[in-house]
Formats: sequence, C-alpha cells, structure tokens
Amino acid sequence: MNRLMIFLDAIRDHLDSYQLPPVATVDINAWSSPIKVQLDADGLSEVSRALLVWAHTLDDVSAQLWRLRDGRWVHLSITGRTPCGIPVRVFGVVSFEPSTFPDLPAGAKQDMPVYLLRGWSTPGEVAA
Repeated sequence: MNRLMIFLDAIRDHLDSYQLPPVATVDINAWSSPIKVQLDADGLSEVSRALLVWAHTLDDVSAQLWRLRDGRWVHLSITGRTPCGIPVRVFGVVSFEPSTFPDLPAGAKQDMPVYLLRGWSTPGEVAA
C-alpha cells in the first residue's frame, strides 16, 4: 500500500473512532508529514476546547503558537501521533489579543505547554 493510502486510512479511522470537533480542512501529502487538520472553530475558547479534545486522542502531544507576519492572527496548534503512529498537526486560528499573547511578536513561533489550552477554553481567560 502506498504512503498516501496509509495516511488516508489513518485519518479516516481516527475521525471515525472519536467524537471530534468539526473540521474545516484536512491536508494529506504523501511526500511530507504530518497530516494537517484545520478546525472549524472560532474564537480563543472554542479553538482551545477543540484542540484539547483532539489532544486527548493523540499520543506524544505538544503545542505551539505562531503569530502570523501581519500580526492580526495567531495559529494555535497541537502535534501528536494517532494510536497507529501517524503524525498529525491540528490547528485553529484566533485573532491576536495583546492581553492574551503579551510576548508574541509578529512572525514569531513559540512552543507552549498544552495545559494553557485549559485556561483559554473558558471565555475571558488570558495567559498567566
């Protein structure tokens, strides 16, 4: 079986096996990994909750922030492996708020602890 079919089967099985939040897009490329999943979620609390749900279904989860160069948007993402070992990156986009992301200059990427998503999953929460 070719690599693309393995990735397609893995993400289909994962989506079928868990009750996951709505997805806007899935990007599968046979020449690179991980599989990329963009959430169909709006706002910091909704994106954070959706990422946490995904995080509970993956192994070896890490999280990252990326403020886009225009400075108006921030990608929140987690990366992990499905139970069968296929790498997956799940992300959502939120608007930049200086009170939430005080030390994140435009264009910067930063690793972050996954537990921060729990605090942001409740509306009105900001970074500590």
